[in-house]
Amino acid sequence: MLTWINEKAKWVIVIFAAGIVVGLLAMDRVPKTAQSYPMGVVNDRKISYAEFDSRVKMVVQNQYKGQHLEDEQYTQLRSEIFKSFVRQLLMNEQFEKAGLATSVAELKNEFKRNPDVVRGRLVQEAQARLYAIQQQATSQEDLMQRSQAYIASLPKFLVDTTFNKAEYDAWLETPEAFRWTMMLNLEEELKSSQIPARQLQALVAASVHPTSLEAKWNVERRLTDFDFDIAYVSASDFAVADDAIDDAMVKGYFNAHQDSFFVEKDMAKFQYVVLPVEATEGDDARIREYAMTLFYQLSDTSSTANFEDMARISSEDPGSAENGGLLEQPAGTGVYVPEFEKAALALDSGAISEPVKSRFGYHIIKSYGKTTDSTGAVTAKVGHILLVVNASSETVDSLENILAGIRSDVDNGKAFDVAAKERNLEVKESEWIGRNDNIAALGYLKGLASFAWPNENLPEEYGAATPVLKNNKWVFVGTKVGDVKAGDREISLYYDSIKKNLASKKAANAAGNYLNSVAAKVKAYVPANPEDSAAVAAAAIDKVTIETKSASVDGFIPGFGYSNPNVAKVMNGQKVGEWGPVVETEQGAVMVKVNAKKAPEEDAVASAVKDDLANTSRFASMTVFNDFIGNIERGTPVENNLDLFYKD
Repeated sequence: MLTWINEKAKWVIVIFAAGIVVGLLAMDRVPKTAQSYPMGVVNDRKISYAEFDSRVKMVVQNQYKGQHLEDEQYTQLRSEIFKSFVRQLLMNEQFEKAGLATSVAELKNEFKRNPDVVRGRLVQEAQARLYAIQQQATSQEDLMQRSQAYIASLPKFLVDTTFNKAEYDAWLETPEAFRWTMMLNLEEELKSSQIPARQLQALVAASVHPTSLEAKWNVERRLTDFDFDIAYVSASDFAVADDAIDDAMVKGYFNAHQDSFFVEKDMAKFQYVVLPVEATEGDDARIREYAMTLFYQLSDTSSTANFEDMARISSEDPGSAENGGLLEQPAGTGVYVPEFEKAALALDSGAISEPVKSRFGYHIIKSYGKTTDSTGAVTAKVGHILLVVNASSETVDSLENILAGIRSDVDNGKAFDVAAKERNLEVKESEWIGRNDNIAALGYLKGLASFAWPNENLPEEYGAATPVLKNNKWVFVGTKVGDVKAGDREISLYYDSIKKNLASKKAANAAGNYLNSVAAKVKAYVPANPEDSAAVAAAAIDKVTIETKSASVDGFIPGFGYSNPNVAKVMNGQKVGEWGPVVETEQGAVMVKVNAKKAPEEDAVASAVKDDLANTSRFASMTVFNDFIGNIERGTPVENNLDLFYKD
């Protein structure tokens, strides 16, 4: 039976895989929801399941081209596509409100300006047509005749080696241009989306008028160089003890700055128990036994199985399986683990090894011959069949059963931590996570988001604890212990960051107080040669570093860092030749003495002003437009029914 399975494994696997795919699709989607609910609703405009599913399939086909996508990748992809639908609906509303429409002249100009885009789409359609001709041809002669006739009918600019722009522009004026499906699709995209979006951007950004005076002020501020002395004290020398910031201080800061702690999306926190998915000794023995079965079959002279076909079917090394197990690099060069190389070099040409264990699993190795170079070093061209030792379904089931017991106890009224401790399992607590986030230590867990934020249209299917969830590393069960809605202001979400910020401010304040206490010594500093007594004395001030520097306000300045917004205020506020007051920064505290200001050359200013005006006009327009659309998105209630269709 095993021999038959291995010889027919290719087709068994294909049939079995097809069954799995159908099963997974059925499990992942709730069939009746497509009839009852839209995928989403934006201002009473519905996103249909058919449209959404069609776009997902199109993106997968065009961008991933047959690649296997994990559950997490599908979840992220669906989320991004849903956002694109929402944005397009909101943009369409704005197009209608502003009365935006695409003119014929704009369409023609767009086609003329982007011949590469048009040609790329025409080539796709032409290739599809040639493929259809190939399928319909009744003979090789018929195929050649029909293919040649079709190619002869194509626009000349499409088949010529050198692209002729004049021929292309002339073709755009003919009726034939818009008999192509791809051209009609592109025209619709331009009319309904791309051109109106640019029109809306121009409309929204019409208020952005950078002036030459503003640009000149910014340029002169940026290009002015300063020669200065700077004395700085690091906040790290005044580190604040953890208990120096208490709850009252954190709550006081939060209450005084609540609008700074606006929660932008729904968040949740979990208590959970996880068990690692690891192979047991029994799993190792099972894989070795299967590896030996393959070895015996390959060694059996009466068997029709050969190494290369078996590698394509059975090997779990994606880099070599498609090539019949053949490895690119020879053994004997140190590329592979020692146990693999030792076994490979011991084989005669054509010989196949018994299973060899490494940290990657079990290898069945075939030698294709050895070579010896001028130094006497021996290498071997080899192939292998890799069988990875993974936890078996029985092992995973046993882990799931343990955690299922916790879930059952919790559903029957027992506290989560009590149920876990009764099984001597550690209870952990997650950070706050959002709908599309993962628990950092665990990665993606399919079903966690559906538990945390159940759709109101779904029947109650969860208890107080999650179902037993798993990925390829962990088996998980948890319960939600915190819940924050978008729009809330919740201190626990920001507690640690507030505490850290207060500690940083306290350390900077201590650094500032210290620098003030030694300010007289700093002011006595006179830059000179290193052996000068005044310089040596100044450098000896405990915890204070004094340096002579030259930099612009956008450069690196000790104690401030790069492009600190306070630098310009400090530098321009100093009288040349005098030490300024102590200034507290995020890094500690500083004192500055400006020795000289170097104004930029007029030609440099004029050139930079010209560039600034162009860049400001271009980038400010884009920024204003993105902010405009972003604010609309954040302010629009959106009904998201992804979880009615997919168990994410």
